[in-house]
Amino acid sequence: MRRRVLLAAVTTAALSAKTGAQSTSIPRIAYLSGRSFATDTHLLEAFRQGLKSTGYVDGQNVTMDIHWADGRYADVPKLMADLVATEPALIAAVGGNPVGVAAKAATSTIPIVFVAGADPVEIGLVSNLTRPEGNVTGMTLWANELDAKRLDHLHDMLPGARNVAMLINPTNPGTEAVLGQSREVAVALGLTLEILNATTSSEIERVFQSMPAGKFDGMAVGGDAFLINRRARILTLAAERRLPAIYPAREFAIDGGLASYGANWIDTYRVSRHLRRPHPQGCQTGRLASAAADNL
Repeated sequence: MRRRVLLAAVTTAALSAKTGAQSTSIPRIAYLSGRSFATDTHLLEAFRQGLKSTGYVDGQNVTMDIHWADGRYADVPKLMADLVATEPALIAAVGGNPVGVAAKAATSTIPIVFVAGADPVEIGLVSNLTRPEGNVTGMTLWANELDAKRLDHLHDMLPGARNVAMLINPTNPGTEAVLGQSREVAVALGLTLEILNATTSSEIERVFQSMPAGKFDGMAVGGDAFLINRRARILTLAAERRLPAIYPAREFAIDGGLASYGANWIDTYRVSRHLRRPHPQGCQTGRLASAAADNL
C-alpha cells in the first residue's frame, strides 16, 4: 500500500523564533482528531509511543493538548482556530481530511503534521508532492483509491452480486474523486452502484431504514472519518439487515464486520524509523510521529 510523507521546510530555528520563550520550556503539541476518544484511543497511544521512540515523552519533555471533534466536521474550523490562538509548538491534524485543511487555513507559521485520506494536492494541503513547501508535513493513505478497490474485493467475496451500495459522506474533501473512480470500477465489474449519502447520525439511520429489503446484494463503506467514528452503529444496522459489507479499516472487522480493506492506522500514527530533519527540496518516507518529532 502506498504511503508518502510530505515534508515541509520547517527548521528548529524558525520554530524557536515563532514560539519565543517556548524554546526553553516544554514544547506543547495541539492534537486535534476529527474522530472521538471512544474510537481512536489506540491511535492516540500509538502516536505517543512513536514520539517516545524518538525521545519525546508526554508529560516529561513534551506535553500534549488533546481535542476531539467527534465526527462533527462543521466544528473543526472553530476548534482549530482556537488551538492556533494558544500558539502550540506543533499541530497534529488527524482523523479526517477536513482537519488538515482547517489547520492549513488557520496558520502559515506553526508546524503542522497531518494524516489525510485523499490526494493532498487535490484537497489543497500542499502545492505538489515533490516540493511541498510551507509549514505543512504529513502523510496520505490514498484512501480514494482504496474506496474503489473495496468494491473490487466485495465483488470477489460476492461474485453473484449485481446491485451494491456505497455509503459515503459527501462533505468530505476528495469525495468527487472517490465517486468517479468507484463508478468506473462498478461499470467494469458489471455492478449497479447506488450512492448512499450520510453526513449526520440521523442520516445514517435514515439511509438504512429506507433500504428496501433485499435491494442490495452488498455494501461498501467509504473511508471517511465521520463514518468511521460511527462504526459501532453502522455495524449494527448492517447486521440487522443481513447486508454483507466491506469496511475501510480493520477495526470494523475486529468489532464484528464481515471484511475490511485499508491502511494499518496504528502503524501510520507511530514511528517506524527516525527521519532526518525536513528538507525543503523534497520528501522522505516515514510515519506521523517521526514527522512530529522532527518539527519539535
